Amino acid sequence: MIKILVSCHKKSYVPKSKYLFPIQVGCALSDSKYQGMYYDNEGEHISGKNKLYCELTAQYWAWKNLDADYYGFFHYRRYLSFQKEYHVMENGKLSVKRWRPYTEMEHIKDYTIVEEKLKEVVEKYDIVTVLREPMNTTVYQQYCQFHKKKDLDQILELINQKQPHYKEAAKEYMASKEHYFLNMYVMKKELFFEYMEWLFPLLGEFEEKAEMSDYNEQEYRAPAYLAERLFGIYITYLKKTKKKKLCELPYVIFHKTEPLPQVLPIFPKDSIHMVMASDNRFCPYLAVLLQSIVECASTERWYDIVVFHCQIQEENQDRIQKIAEGRERISIRFCNISEYVEGISFVVHHHFSVETFYRYFIPEVMKEYQKILYLDVDMVVLRDIAELFQEDMEGYALAAVKDVDVIGSAKADKGTEQYLTQELYLKNAFSYFQAGVLLLNLEEIRSCCKVSDLVEKTLEKKWRMLDQDVLNTMFKNKVKYLPQNWNVLINWKYGNRSRMDLIKQAPVSLWEEYQEARKQPYIIHYAGAWKPWSDPCCDYAEIFWEYARKTAFYEGILYEHASSKKWKHIFEENNQKRIIRLRPTRLEIAIDMKKINQWMPAGSIRRQVVRKLVEKFL
Repeated sequence: MIKILVSCHKKSYVPKSKYLFPIQVGCALSDSKYQGMYYDNEGEHISGKNKLYCELTAQYWAWKNLDADYYGFFHYRRYLSFQKEYHVMENGKLSVKRWRPYTEMEHIKDYTIVEEKLKEVVEKYDIVTVLREPMNTTVYQQYCQFHKKKDLDQILELINQKQPHYKEAAKEYMASKEHYFLNMYVMKKELFFEYMEWLFPLLGEFEEKAEMSDYNEQEYRAPAYLAERLFGIYITYLKKTKKKKLCELPYVIFHKTEPLPQVLPIFPKDSIHMVMASDNRFCPYLAVLLQSIVECASTERWYDIVVFHCQIQEENQDRIQKIAEGRERISIRFCNISEYVEGISFVVHHHFSVETFYRYFIPEVMKEYQKILYLDVDMVVLRDIAELFQEDMEGYALAAVKDVDVIGSAKADKGTEQYLTQELYLKNAFSYFQAGVLLLNLEEIRSCCKVSDLVEKTLEKKWRMLDQDVLNTMFKNKVKYLPQNWNVLINWKYGNRSRMDLIKQAPVSLWEEYQEARKQPYIIHYAGAWKPWSDPCCDYAEIFWEYARKTAFYEGILYEHASSKKWKHIFEENNQKRIIRLRPTRLEIAIDMKKINQWMPAGSIRRQVVRKLVEKFL
């Protein structure tokens, strides 16, 4: 059994592994204990001496209280790397002439433990420790340069008196220019106990005899600093006198070790749990959605609403949270998930934004939740969302509405149908769902895939509908279909084309259901490039503006889209032509969209190039 304790004096992220066990050190001096850790003040301990001994209080605790075959010790921001091992030869030297003792990483979440490799390396040797670090000064000189010379002289004198058979090893190591730092290692049980029985009596006697009353906080850690040099002496002694298998490993230094943010429930178990995702620019439209949710919410229920983001300003957070002011049963919170998405190169196109991928991380960020309702931000709600949340999800990973837009396209266009069946592997193209409204059974999702699986699938290739395509292919056999009322897509019109023309191509039962849903929508989804805030005459725009007027962002929405100094396009139908009005001038240009669509179809490279030229030079 391998047990590696990770010493933590504050809340820190510790990678999940059956071999890693976080331990809170200095518990006897702390007012709080962190969940999910060992505590160094339980059983027989020296936790109260943590200011003297630092991480050694964890080693003492393990010696007296923990049972294992191999005992190991890491620090919360320094870990051994098991990717490359350096075998120590019989003469005590490494088998290579050059080596790099450590590397640096930004965040510890990027550190991966390959458990099979760790087990293989540990069980192959008697001791695994940090790579020796070559320096221009001897071990003795280096210590005296940064710490108190008298302390090192005193501990060396104690070795001469109490452990004379270590005298030659101590002399050799003090003259060496290869240093062992950090008190990090993994040892077999018998060697670990032998080392503890040698180390702590020496440190204990030093503590009794040393005069440290005038030491500052750092100098007061002398026993911990001395222990690093004693470890080097002990290793040197083993190399010279005992036939032990030794291995040295590089270590990793992490700059960020804070635990990844977690959202915990704050209301009773039967509350309604919701998640949205937004950036700072989209806050006004998030506010409109939340305004509609709050107005439709029951006064008898609890609503726990969380917004995922990476850079929403505190000012905007405060303004949005005021939407629930006076409603004690409604909470609006913000969770910055930057550390979850850091380093992931999500690719977006057209009107999509990277925030659309944030829903992937709900199972990890909200581990204490079993069920979540996810809503896109470009929506308004016209019914108590609790009715949807109460949907029975047993046996399903998620519940969603069929995407009448894409299904209609698949019916009308063979290429779309082939994409759905051959690229997304849907047995039936007409089973494709719209991901703007998702009721998530988190327990079921966690049982069938990891967040990393979703990210990996996303990065495989360029998806037409981004995360919506990925979710369809990953959960195609675990989806429960909701009535169209819960995600009514608005109609859009471009010249002689409209979304309605595509929806009409869907199977007649779905088309009729959509028509009925439009008469009594529960959620209106302004999906696509058309939005009420940029095209005030778009489908269902009047409902958006009804809620927008009640938010603190109303004037800002008007100012940004009506008074901007940028060129603005207002589209009007005029005999199958599009009128583009350029602001602030009154110049109007009539474009025959039928010819434009023939010459450069939507989504074509030619159309994208022309669009960029127009935006750049007009």
